[in-house]
Amino acid sequence: MAMTLDDLAPGERVVTIGTFDGVHRGHRRLLDRAVQRGLELGLPVTGVTFEPVPAAVLRPEAFSGRISTPEAKLERLAAAGLDEIVVVPFTRDLARWSPETFMTWLKEKTGLRELWVGEEFALGKDRTGTVERLTAIGAALGFRVVAVPRLTNGTEVVSSSRVRAAVMSGDVATARRLLGRPFRVSGEVVHGQHLGRSIGFPTANVVPPPALAPLADGIYAAWAWLPDDTAPRPAVAYVGSRPTVDDGARMVETHLLDFEGDLYGQTLATDLLERIRPDARFDSLEELVAQMEIDKAHARDVLTREQQSLHSGVAPSMTG
Repeated sequence: MAMTLDDLAPGERVVTIGTFDGVHRGHRRLLDRAVQRGLELGLPVTGVTFEPVPAAVLRPEAFSGRISTPEAKLERLAAAGLDEIVVVPFTRDLARWSPETFMTWLKEKTGLRELWVGEEFALGKDRTGTVERLTAIGAALGFRVVAVPRLTNGTEVVSSSRVRAAVMSGDVATARRLLGRPFRVSGEVVHGQHLGRSIGFPTANVVPPPALAPLADGIYAAWAWLPDDTAPRPAVAYVGSRPTVDDGARMVETHLLDFEGDLYGQTLATDLLERIRPDARFDSLEELVAQMEIDKAHARDVLTREQQSLHSGVAPSMTG
Protein backbone atom coordinates (compact mmCIF):
# COMPACT_ATOMS: atom_id res chain seq x y z
CA MET A 1 0.00 0.00 0.00
CA ALA A 2 2.69 2.50 0.99
CA MET A 3 5.45 3.60 -1.35
CA THR A 4 8.73 5.47 -1.14
CA LEU A 5 9.52 8.55 -3.19
CA ASP A 6 11.85 6.43 -5.31
CA ASP A 7 8.92 4.18 -6.27
CA LEU A 8 7.05 6.97 -8.06
CA ALA A 9 6.82 6.99 -11.83
CA PRO A 10 7.87 10.19 -13.64
CA GLY A 11 5.19 12.81 -14.22
CA GLU A 12 3.37 15.71 -12.62
CA ARG A 13 1.28 15.28 -9.48
CA VAL A 14 -0.95 16.99 -6.99
CA VAL A 15 0.66 16.36 -3.60
CA THR A 16 -0.78 16.73 -0.13
CA ILE A 17 1.53 16.38 2.83
CA GLY A 18 1.06 15.98 6.57
CA THR A 19 1.41 13.76 9.60
CA PHE A 20 -2.28 12.80 9.34
CA ASP A 21 -2.40 11.19 12.80
CA GLY A 22 -5.93 9.87 13.25
CA VAL A 23 -7.05 11.08 9.80
CA HIS A 24 -9.71 13.24 11.47
CA ARG A 25 -12.42 15.34 9.83
CA GLY A 26 -10.06 18.23 9.15
CA HIS A 27 -7.59 15.92 7.44
CA ARG A 28 -10.37 14.41 5.35
CA ARG A 29 -11.53 17.79 4.15
CA LEU A 30 -7.99 18.54 2.98
CA LEU A 31 -7.73 15.13 1.31
CA ASP A 32 -11.13 15.49 -0.36
CA ARG A 33 -10.17 18.84 -1.87
CA ALA A 34 -6.81 17.57 -3.08
CA VAL A 35 -8.45 14.53 -4.68
CA GLN A 36 -11.04 16.74 -6.38
CA ARG A 37 -8.28 19.00 -7.70
CA GLY A 38 -6.46 16.00 -9.12
CA LEU A 39 -9.61 15.01 -11.00
CA GLU A 40 -9.94 18.55 -12.39
CA LEU A 41 -6.34 18.55 -13.61
CA GLY A 42 -6.29 14.93 -14.72
CA LEU A 43 -3.30 14.27 -12.46
CA PRO A 44 -2.61 11.60 -9.83
CA VAL A 45 -2.93 12.72 -6.22
CA THR A 46 -0.15 11.63 -3.90
CA GLY A 47 -0.31 11.77 -0.12
CA VAL A 48 3.04 12.20 1.62
CA THR A 49 3.23 11.40 5.31
CA PHE A 50 5.95 10.79 7.89
CA GLU A 51 6.78 7.83 10.10
CA PRO A 52 7.42 7.90 12.96
CA VAL A 53 5.24 10.84 13.93
CA PRO A 54 7.64 13.84 14.02
CA ALA A 55 6.71 14.79 17.59
CA ALA A 56 7.71 11.32 18.79
CA VAL A 57 11.20 11.87 17.34
CA LEU A 58 11.75 15.51 18.23
CA ARG A 59 10.00 15.70 21.63
CA PRO A 60 9.65 12.13 22.89
CA GLU A 61 9.46 13.21 26.53
CA ALA A 62 6.46 15.44 25.80
CA PHE A 63 4.70 13.27 23.21
CA SER A 64 1.71 11.52 24.76
CA GLY A 65 1.11 9.03 21.97
CA ARG A 66 -0.56 8.46 18.64
CA ILE A 67 -4.25 8.42 17.78
CA SER A 68 -3.93 5.62 15.24
CA THR A 69 -1.34 3.01 14.39
CA PRO A 70 0.69 3.47 11.19
CA GLU A 71 -1.30 0.65 9.57
CA ALA A 72 -4.66 2.20 10.46
CA LYS A 73 -3.50 5.59 9.19
CA LEU A 74 -2.50 4.14 5.83
CA GLU A 75 -5.85 2.37 5.53
CA ARG A 76 -7.69 5.64 6.19
CA LEU A 77 -5.55 7.53 3.68
CA ALA A 78 -6.21 4.90 1.03
CA ALA A 79 -9.95 5.09 1.73
CA ALA A 80 -9.80 8.86 1.13
CA GLY A 81 -9.18 8.24 -2.56
CA LEU A 82 -5.49 9.03 -2.90
CA ASP A 83 -3.82 7.46 -5.92
CA GLU A 84 -0.49 7.01 -4.13
CA ILE A 85 0.64 7.11 -0.51
CA VAL A 86 4.30 7.82 0.21
CA VAL A 87 5.83 7.30 3.64
CA VAL A 88 8.94 9.39 4.32
CA PRO A 89 11.09 8.10 7.21
CA PHE A 90 11.30 10.92 9.73
CA THR A 91 14.65 11.42 11.43
CA ARG A 92 16.43 14.18 13.31
CA ASP A 93 18.63 14.66 10.25
CA LEU A 94 15.58 15.24 8.05
CA ALA A 95 14.23 17.71 10.61
CA ARG A 96 17.36 19.82 10.13
CA TRP A 97 16.75 20.29 6.41
CA SER A 98 15.77 23.79 5.34
CA PRO A 99 12.34 24.17 3.70
CA GLU A 100 14.09 24.97 0.41
CA THR A 101 16.13 21.76 0.53
CA PHE A 102 13.11 19.61 1.36
CA MET A 103 10.85 21.13 -1.28
CA THR A 104 13.54 20.93 -3.97
CA TRP A 105 13.90 17.23 -3.15
CA LEU A 106 10.13 16.71 -3.13
CA LYS A 107 9.74 18.52 -6.45
CA GLU A 108 12.42 16.36 -8.06
CA LYS A 109 10.91 13.13 -6.75
CA THR A 110 7.21 13.83 -7.39
CA GLY A 111 6.99 16.22 -10.33
CA LEU A 112 5.04 18.45 -7.94
CA ARG A 113 2.56 20.74 -9.68
CA GLU A 114 0.34 21.70 -6.77
CA LEU A 115 0.93 21.30 -3.02
CA TRP A 116 -2.15 21.09 -0.78
CA VAL A 117 -1.66 21.60 2.97
CA GLY A 118 -3.51 22.81 6.05
CA GLU A 119 -3.28 26.53 6.75
CA GLU A 120 -1.10 26.01 9.83
CA PHE A 121 1.18 23.45 8.22
CA ALA A 122 4.93 24.00 8.55
CA LEU A 123 7.99 21.90 7.79
CA GLY A 124 11.75 22.10 7.84
CA LYS A 125 14.21 23.21 10.50
CA ASP A 126 12.37 24.84 13.42
CA ARG A 127 9.13 24.62 11.40
CA THR A 128 10.18 27.63 9.35
CA GLY A 129 8.55 26.25 6.21
CA THR A 130 5.24 28.02 6.74
CA VAL A 131 2.59 28.36 4.05
CA GLU A 132 3.92 31.82 3.22
CA ARG A 133 7.48 30.56 2.80
CA LEU A 134 6.36 27.47 0.86
CA THR A 135 4.42 29.74 -1.49
CA ALA A 136 7.59 31.72 -2.19
CA ILE A 137 9.56 28.51 -2.73
CA GLY A 138 6.84 27.28 -5.07
CA ALA A 139 7.06 30.45 -7.13
CA ALA A 140 10.78 29.84 -7.58
CA LEU A 141 10.55 26.10 -8.28
CA GLY A 142 7.38 26.09 -10.35
CA PHE A 143 4.59 24.72 -8.18
CA ARG A 144 1.47 26.22 -6.62
CA VAL A 145 0.63 26.04 -2.90
CA VAL A 146 -2.98 25.82 -1.70
CA ALA A 147 -3.72 26.14 2.03
CA VAL A 148 -7.02 24.73 3.31
CA PRO A 149 -8.44 26.51 6.40
CA ARG A 150 -8.69 24.58 9.66
CA LEU A 151 -12.02 22.91 10.27
CA THR A 152 -14.02 24.07 13.27
CA ASN A 153 -17.16 22.68 14.86
CA GLY A 154 -18.66 25.81 16.38
CA THR A 155 -15.89 27.08 18.65
CA GLU A 156 -14.15 23.70 18.65
CA VAL A 157 -11.07 23.33 16.44
CA VAL A 158 -10.65 19.92 14.84
CA SER A 159 -7.06 18.87 15.47
CA SER A 160 -5.05 15.78 16.33
CA SER A 161 -4.00 17.30 19.66
CA ARG A 162 -7.64 17.89 20.60
CA VAL A 163 -8.56 14.31 19.68
CA ARG A 164 -5.60 13.02 21.69
CA ALA A 165 -6.62 15.02 24.76
CA ALA A 166 -10.19 13.74 24.51
CA VAL A 167 -9.06 10.12 24.28
CA MET A 168 -6.74 10.46 27.26
CA SER A 169 -9.51 11.96 29.40
CA GLY A 170 -12.02 9.28 28.38
CA ASP A 171 -14.17 11.77 26.49
CA VAL A 172 -14.72 9.41 23.57
CA ALA A 173 -17.86 11.32 22.55
CA THR A 174 -15.75 14.39 21.76
CA ALA A 175 -13.11 12.24 20.08
CA ARG A 176 -15.84 10.75 17.91
CA ARG A 177 -17.18 14.18 16.99
CA LEU A 178 -13.71 15.33 15.90
CA LEU A 179 -12.76 12.11 14.12
CA GLY A 180 -16.12 11.68 12.43
CA ARG A 181 -16.17 8.08 13.68
CA PRO A 182 -15.77 6.28 17.01
CA PHE A 183 -12.30 5.92 18.50
CA ARG A 184 -11.18 2.36 17.83
CA VAL A 185 -8.80 -0.05 19.54
CA SER A 186 -8.02 -3.21 17.61
CA GLY A 187 -5.67 -6.14 17.95
CA GLU A 188 -5.38 -9.87 18.36
CA VAL A 189 -7.43 -11.45 21.12
CA VAL A 190 -5.05 -12.90 23.71
CA HIS A 191 -5.47 -15.19 26.69
CA GLY A 192 -6.06 -13.60 30.06
CA GLN A 193 -6.72 -15.15 33.45
CA HIS A 194 -10.23 -16.30 32.40
CA LEU A 195 -11.69 -14.60 35.47
CA GLY A 196 -14.42 -12.95 33.43
CA ARG A 197 -15.69 -16.29 32.21
CA SER A 198 -15.77 -17.68 35.75
CA ILE A 199 -18.01 -14.83 36.96
CA GLY A 200 -20.32 -14.77 33.94
CA PHE A 201 -18.64 -11.98 31.97
CA PRO A 202 -16.30 -13.58 29.42
CA THR A 203 -14.13 -11.00 27.69
CA ALA A 204 -12.01 -10.80 24.57
CA ASN A 205 -8.74 -9.24 25.71
CA VAL A 206 -6.59 -7.02 23.51
CA VAL A 207 -3.34 -5.35 24.53
CA PRO A 208 -3.54 -1.74 23.29
CA PRO A 209 -0.67 -0.83 20.93
CA PRO A 210 2.02 0.79 23.12
CA ALA A 211 2.50 3.73 20.75
CA LEU A 212 -1.12 4.88 21.14
CA ALA A 213 -2.10 7.68 23.49
CA PRO A 214 -3.25 6.02 26.74
CA LEU A 215 -7.02 5.77 26.85
CA ALA A 216 -8.54 6.69 30.20
CA ASP A 217 -9.32 3.67 32.37
CA GLY A 218 -12.96 2.82 32.84
CA ILE A 219 -16.06 1.13 31.44
CA TYR A 220 -17.31 1.99 27.95
CA ALA A 221 -20.35 1.18 25.84
CA ALA A 222 -18.97 -0.13 22.58
CA TRP A 223 -19.47 -1.74 19.22
CA ALA A 224 -17.29 -4.76 18.51
CA TRP A 225 -16.25 -5.97 15.07
CA LEU A 226 -14.81 -9.30 13.99
CA PRO A 227 -13.07 -9.60 10.60
CA ASP A 228 -16.07 -10.89 8.61
CA ASP A 229 -18.75 -8.81 10.33
CA THR A 230 -21.04 -6.62 8.21
CA ALA A 231 -22.69 -5.07 11.27
CA PRO A 232 -21.30 -4.24 14.71
CA ARG A 233 -21.90 -6.39 17.77
CA PRO A 234 -23.13 -4.74 20.99
CA ALA A 235 -20.52 -4.78 23.72
CA VAL A 236 -19.28 -3.29 26.95
CA ALA A 237 -15.54 -2.72 27.24
CA TYR A 238 -13.24 -2.36 30.22
CA VAL A 239 -9.97 -0.44 29.95
CA GLY A 240 -7.54 -0.80 32.82
CA SER A 241 -5.42 -3.08 34.96
CA ARG A 242 -8.10 -4.81 37.12
CA PRO A 243 -7.37 -3.20 40.52
CA THR A 244 -9.94 -5.37 42.30
CA VAL A 245 -8.22 -8.55 41.13
CA ASP A 246 -4.51 -8.25 40.48
CA ASP A 247 -3.41 -4.83 39.16
CA GLY A 248 -2.08 -6.53 36.04
CA ALA A 249 -1.08 -5.21 32.63
CA ARG A 250 -3.42 -2.69 31.02
CA MET A 251 -5.87 -4.34 28.66
CA VAL A 252 -8.95 -3.55 26.65
CA GLU A 253 -11.33 -6.30 27.77
CA THR A 254 -14.46 -6.45 25.60
CA HIS A 255 -17.56 -8.36 26.71
CA LEU A 256 -19.73 -9.06 23.67
CA LEU A 257 -23.37 -9.01 24.71
CA ASP A 258 -25.47 -12.02 23.73
CA PHE A 259 -22.47 -13.82 22.25
CA GLU A 260 -20.89 -17.17 22.96
CA GLY A 261 -17.74 -18.40 21.28
CA ASP A 262 -13.97 -18.58 21.29
CA LEU A 263 -12.24 -15.51 19.84
CA TYR A 264 -8.63 -16.28 20.74
CA GLY A 265 -6.24 -15.44 17.93
CA GLN A 266 -8.82 -13.42 15.99
CA THR A 267 -8.56 -9.71 15.32
CA LEU A 268 -11.12 -7.71 17.27
CA ALA A 269 -11.90 -4.03 16.71
CA THR A 270 -13.67 -2.21 19.54
CA ASP A 271 -15.32 1.15 18.82
CA LEU A 272 -15.75 3.10 22.06
CA LEU A 273 -18.96 5.13 22.12
CA GLU A 274 -19.45 6.43 25.65
CA ARG A 275 -17.58 6.20 28.93
CA ILE A 276 -19.98 4.84 31.51
CA ARG A 277 -17.77 5.30 34.57
CA PRO A 278 -14.11 5.45 35.63
CA ASP A 279 -12.30 2.39 36.91
CA ALA A 280 -12.75 1.50 40.57
CA ARG A 281 -11.53 -0.95 43.19
CA PHE A 282 -14.19 -3.08 44.90
CA ASP A 283 -13.98 -4.86 48.25
CA SER A 284 -15.13 -8.19 46.83
CA LEU A 285 -15.85 -10.02 43.60
CA GLU A 286 -19.54 -9.97 44.54
CA GLU A 287 -19.53 -6.17 44.59
CA LEU A 288 -17.66 -6.13 41.28
CA VAL A 289 -20.18 -8.47 39.62
CA ALA A 290 -23.12 -6.40 40.90
CA GLN A 291 -21.58 -3.25 39.43
CA MET A 292 -20.85 -5.03 36.15
CA GLU A 293 -24.54 -5.90 35.82
CA ILE A 294 -25.36 -2.21 36.24
CA ASP A 295 -22.69 -1.30 33.68
CA LYS A 296 -24.07 -3.83 31.21
CA ALA A 297 -27.58 -2.43 31.54
CA HIS A 298 -26.23 1.10 31.03
CA ALA A 299 -24.33 -0.03 27.94
CA ARG A 300 -27.49 -1.62 26.51
CA ASP A 301 -29.32 1.69 26.94
CA VAL A 302 -26.55 3.55 25.11
CA LEU A 303 -26.48 0.99 22.30
CA THR A 304 -30.27 1.06 21.94
CA ARG A 305 -30.11 4.83 21.45
CA GLU A 306 -27.32 4.33 18.92
CA GLN A 307 -29.38 1.83 16.94
CA GLN A 308 -32.43 4.09 16.98
CA SER A 309 -30.37 7.01 15.71
CA LEU A 310 -28.80 4.88 12.97
CA HIS A 311 -32.22 3.65 11.86
CA SER A 312 -33.44 7.25 11.69
CA GLY A 313 -30.47 8.14 9.51
CA VAL A 314 -28.80 10.32 12.15
CA ALA A 315 -25.62 8.96 13.70
CA PRO A 316 -25.20 10.39 17.23
CA SER A 317 -22.13 12.53 17.89
CA MET A 318 -20.97 12.17 14.29
CA THR A 319 -21.03 15.41 12.33
CA GLY A 320 -18.67 14.72 9.46
